[in-house]
Amino acid sequence: MSTPLEVGHKTGYNTFSKEPLYSADSTLLQRRPRESKEDEDHRKFPSLYPSSRAKVTELRRTDAKWERKGKVEHQLGVLVATAISGNDILSSLLFVTALTAVEAGIYAPIAQILVVFTLWLYKGVYCEVLSALPMNGGCFNVLLHTTSKGTASIAACFSILSYVATCVCSGTSAIYYLHELVPGLDVKIYTVALLSFFAFLNLMGISESGTVALMIFIVHTLTLSLLVAFSFLFIIQSGGGHLKENWMGFPANAMPLIDGEPAFHQRGFWTSVFFGYGTAMLGVSGFESSSQFIEEQAPGVFPKTLNNMWMAIAVFNPLIMILALCVFPLPEIAGIHKKVLLSSMGRQVAGEWLHHLVAVDAFLVLAGAVLTAFVGVTGLVRRLALERCMPQWLLAINPCRQTNHNIILGFLVVCVSMFLLLDAQVEALSEMYSVCFLSLLLMFAAGHMMMKIKRSQLPRDTHAPWWTVILAGILVTVAFVAILDKNPGVVIVFAMYFSVTCVLVGAMFFRMSILKILLRSARYMLKKCGARSRGRGSTIASVFSAGDLGEISLEDTKESHGTKVLDVEMDESRDSCLTRMNTSVKRWIKAANTAPVVFFTKNGNIVAINKAVLYIRQNEDTQHIKIVHFTVKGMDVKQRNKLRADLEFLDRIYPKHSIDLIFVNESFKQDSVERLAEYFGIPVNRMFIGCPSKSFQETVATLGGVRVITH
Repeated sequence: MSTPLEVGHKTGYNTFSKEPLYSADSTLLQRRPRESKEDEDHRKFPSLYPSSRAKVTELRRTDAKWERKGKVEHQLGVLVATAISGNDILSSLLFVTALTAVEAGIYAPIAQILVVFTLWLYKGVYCEVLSALPMNGGCFNVLLHTTSKGTASIAACFSILSYVATCVCSGTSAIYYLHELVPGLDVKIYTVALLSFFAFLNLMGISESGTVALMIFIVHTLTLSLLVAFSFLFIIQSGGGHLKENWMGFPANAMPLIDGEPAFHQRGFWTSVFFGYGTAMLGVSGFESSSQFIEEQAPGVFPKTLNNMWMAIAVFNPLIMILALCVFPLPEIAGIHKKVLLSSMGRQVAGEWLHHLVAVDAFLVLAGAVLTAFVGVTGLVRRLALERCMPQWLLAINPCRQTNHNIILGFLVVCVSMFLLLDAQVEALSEMYSVCFLSLLLMFAAGHMMMKIKRSQLPRDTHAPWWTVILAGILVTVAFVAILDKNPGVVIVFAMYFSVTCVLVGAMFFRMSILKILLRSARYMLKKCGARSRGRGSTIASVFSAGDLGEISLEDTKESHGTKVLDVEMDESRDSCLTRMNTSVKRWIKAANTAPVVFFTKNGNIVAINKAVLYIRQNEDTQHIKIVHFTVKGMDVKQRNKLRADLEFLDRIYPKHSIDLIFVNESFKQDSVERLAEYFGIPVNRMFIGCPSKSFQETVATLGGVRVITH
């Protein structure tokens, strides 16, 4: 009999017309008796697992009207998306220019040009990966589709740390620049206020915060252009400035001292370029930010955003480095102007007005980097929550502004507490950020290589040659080694923060193991307490028996034996608490185990299906798997029977899993996937497919974000 299939609290009815989307014919398969020793948990806790009998279902689409659930429209154009990421990447000029000059000396422009070349390589890498997998998450996204969820979660830890460091360091630096203009400013109070202000902007919505980012980006670009123009004028009027002097070097007796040591020492060419390149790579942090909110960008915007950011870096980074070497002697850059080089350049080339303008601009653009951190981390954490790597309550949406308020407010609390814990001294966080940023670039290059090998059939708009991704990975490795060689202590700082982040993410990732330990502990304690309570209960019963009471009243007896009665009451209270914990843990485990996932099979290949089951066993908590096959004309009887026999075989060799087979009589496309997701009440991100062929007309993004798990 054809009936609408019920799954949990979902019924398979259209939410608009309340009519069934499909009619279903279901058949239960008989499973052989369980004999596997690995099924110990199922025998002990049968209520925690889905039904042991597999089901074969044929779904036929009905005439019920169905409307696609409306998605939030993409609101970010090229300028706004460029501004959000560009504020982060161009704000690094404010402090990295001087640091690069100190490390590389007169060869600093070469180090900057090498950085520009590295980002040109990564521009192609990012474009290829995100055209094939255009979903939020950045490095986490590509590793999730090419490796395991555990490996991708490690990348997520790097990303979260980098966003925390960006937010706190940029916010603090912005207030310090403002403090230069207003000396009486309380840095702590105003930093917390700045972080809270941008959290509020994100709560209002990404379009509103994007408008603010665009205004900041325009002001910053105009300010840098003014600084470049007046610097050129200064150099022409002064006959080349200090460039020749810096090239020729300085005698030791003319070198200013800092703490008894020379303020600057020019190394050899290769050493200077090596350490200068490692430092200059920190000046492009934020290049990966655009990939964290690609779903909020209009189609075709992401490649243009990357190209715009690269052009800004290619123009401003080497040019301002050369101009700085012309305006100031290297010893002065290393000593007097190290922290505020660009604002000092403004005073030198045009006077106080440009000095104040650059200082105000520095405050604004560093504040814009705070905004970028909020936008990026919101997209990342939302993706992590969808993949069950973060708690589901983070996905709650504000009904007024349609924003993830729990993510935004939670990130604000973390950043403010980190800032107060460090007492506004954020040097340790800035050092940690350098390791996180370079590690993310390395992992992204590795993920790109894995995608080329394991997901070569994925449709994509562009293709980066192998030599570009290999060379990009080598160059970032060189920068990574330079950072560690210059400051080995950064590893300890990084390990401390990274371990805390991994514990938080790992607690969610291994929650099933933790819950099972809690469940076994509760059962053990209940068993022990039950035996003890039975012993005490018999003692109290003998005390209160009619023969022992005689002429003594019950109240007198309770008073004389009050300690024993109190012990029994305490035991009952403890048992009640343990029982409630036992019930709650069992409910959580059952909810996870019975939440189904879907694997779409194209031709019923048992090898591919078995790979999918193995992947789900290793990466997902559920033990309910639905194998779905779409067919328009229907499978012939022989092929259908073979697939059914294969399902029975898999159902026997995986006794802890309930594996259902579903035939859907319609073509495999975006509407079909979304309709099936609504019918079963399963999120699209919990639906998996094998790597599609190049002839497949749909993409992972158009299918709603299904995960590619086999090749």
